[in-house]
Amino acid sequence: MALIDDLLTELKDKLQVTWNDDSTNRQLTRMLNRGQKYFNELCGTEFTFEDSSPERELLMERCRYDWNNALSDFEDNFRKELGRLILKVAADDFEVGEEDATGTGT
Repeated sequence: MALIDDLLTELKDKLQVTWNDDSTNRQLTRMLNRGQKYFNELCGTEFTFEDSSPERELLMERCRYDWNNALSDFEDNFRKELGRLILKVAADDFEVGEEDATGTGT
């Protein structure tokens, strides 16, 4: 199953969207795509949105807010989680930079 299909299935479950129509699927897919772009740009990286990852959980929450026309509240309500995600990416990038600088790879 392609990532977007997997994300769409999970999002529909989260939102309790039990019907299957093209219009709803397109709308939810657009929300997912916008959310993925938002997190990638926010953190300056390309996330994989793997199962149970913090970025995937935040993506689902952002889409939930978007679905309920409350996207303007998302950043305020998830400030701590977004901060942790940004710091995690920065720390991971720093570690990679340290490994590259020393040439040890450890």
